[in-house]
Amino acid sequence: VDTARGQGKDYSAFTIMDVTEMPYRIVAKYRNNIVSPLVYPTIIRSVCEKYNKAYALIEINDIGAQVADVLYQDLEYDHIFMTQYKGRSGQVVGSGFGKGGNQFGVRTTGPVNKLGCSVLKSLIEEDKLIVEDLDIINELTTFIAKKQSFEADEGHTDDLVMCMVLFAWLTRQDYLREMHDTDVRTE
Repeated sequence: VDTARGQGKDYSAFTIMDVTEMPYRIVAKYRNNIVSPLVYPTIIRSVCEKYNKAYALIEINDIGAQVADVLYQDLEYDHIFMTQYKGRSGQVVGSGFGKGGNQFGVRTTGPVNKLGCSVLKSLIEEDKLIVEDLDIINELTTFIAKKQSFEADEGHTDDLVMCMVLFAWLTRQDYLREMHDTDVRTE
């Protein structure tokens, strides 16, 4: 889940991924640049419930933390991935138990972005992730390297791609492998 401010600029976007078998597939997406961050959690919950109570990985930089809090606290949707900082290991996904520092969602830091972009590239090139969506393909064609990171080229958006980057990062987390008994590396 990527959250924007609903002011007609960036998009609030999310993708629903089928992780029950390889290759992974995108089964649904949402993209809207005028939806209010106050309404967005209701949309996320509604769609996630229709897809077998899908787990949500919410990017919590900026206003995304508010979306995660409303989704969990007000709408009582508890299928949200939590992360915790683990020193040199950086952020890791977990169940929320253990020592402090647990938070709903993931903060897109340099290491998360770098690993997610690298894994996304590998997943697509190795046919482990099937992308059959024109909006996502269009965003991928304008997703370029800038300094030490990747982002949309000037005049373009990357909101759906960033959802894919977070998903790719998630596939490297032990927690996801244990949930679904799949490991991209061994596949």
